[in-house]
Amino acid sequence: MAKTFQNAPRPQRPSPEALAAFESGGLGHDTQTHIPSIVEMQAQPEQMPKPRPKGEETKRLSIDLPKSLHRRFRTACSAADLTMVSEVLAFIERRTVELEASQP
Repeated sequence: MAKTFQNAPRPQRPSPEALAAFESGGLGHDTQTHIPSIVEMQAQPEQMPKPRPKGEETKRLSIDLPKSLHRRFRTACSAADLTMVSEVLAFIERRTVELEASQP
């Protein structure tokens, strides 16, 4: 007889508040730099990165990450139902605005 998973319990997604609580107190918080959580960014839509224009040429960016950090990032994005690419792009957009604002 073949095994099926039709009656298996479905995993429950954590709430945005639970994710924010984990982000602020979870393992691996080894920096003093505050990066806004998803909940904070949703509360301030004017700071959300703007999508890039359709049809714009793209360039590839490759980075090397420690395996453990990659796993944590992948897991956190998956739990929040987000893609890693969208989160990296959002970070780069935010940081670029910060760097441009700090230049004389």
